[in-house]
Amino acid sequence: MHKFIQFKKERELGDILSDTFKFIRENYKVLFKALLKYTGPVFLLQLFALGYYSYASVGQNPFFTSGISGSTNGFEFLSSFSFLMFASIAYQAFMNGTIFQSIKSYIKNNGEINIDEVGEGMSANWSAYLGLAFAVSIMVFAGMIFCVIPGIYLAVPLCLVYCIRTFDGLSFSENISYAFTLIKENWWITFFTLFLMGIIVYLISAIFQVPALIYTLTKTLTAVEEGTFSDPTFMFDWIYLVLNVVGSAFSYVIYAILSVCIGFIYFNLNEKKNHTGAYESIENLGKDE
Repeated sequence: MHKFIQFKKERELGDILSDTFKFIRENYKVLFKALLKYTGPVFLLQLFALGYYSYASVGQNPFFTSGISGSTNGFEFLSSFSFLMFASIAYQAFMNGTIFQSIKSYIKNNGEINIDEVGEGMSANWSAYLGLAFAVSIMVFAGMIFCVIPGIYLAVPLCLVYCIRTFDGLSFSENISYAFTLIKENWWITFFTLFLMGIIVYLISAIFQVPALIYTLTKTLTAVEEGTFSDPTFMFDWIYLVLNVVGSAFSYVIYAILSVCIGFIYFNLNEKKNHTGAYESIENLGKDE
């Protein structure tokens, strides 16, 4: 029996990172089951969109069409990119929703995640998660257009919107407003925490891209030895595309680590502002007596 991890308390940066991996280590089986059950269809849509985009982007380039029958036109390339963006946003919505509903169930049941409760939470909030995902993407993209920095500034507080929807049940406008309220005076430490965890997640996910990299390097060395390196079409074939999609599939699952980290960040900030966990502990102490 694992010791219950108290989410509702203040944490230092190091504690947030370590408790993130501790929570995942102790609950990875049920988390994976929840993700498979409630995010699986959108996950497959994301992989299909990635494969279609990879094919279209390679086919669109006149240098990289060898080994792939036919080629694509500009419209197909743009449509595949749009499809990929839609699928990515939908996956982020359902993945984050599933993770935070799992955390909510974990807290409610003192260390046990109830899959059915996660499903009930997703059924009641999936449309809200999807709407928030599109809104956040548009806001961050708009911020990125204005010299990148505004986009980064907006991305930090807006990463909390799924948590706020899950644990506070606020409306869209209240959600966005409360995200900025929570982050006030804590933007830099939150950014640094996300930055460090982002690097860790990137390094872990990069491991799954190694097969595609090895395949590309092997083909490159072979082409150099055979004197055919002047023709770059040899690198981008169906084997490369499959390896790329499979590697990306593992990477998408790994991104859930960052979502768990955001959950700890939310409760840390909420505790600093509202002391919810402290008040609940006092109330429970009184009941025990």
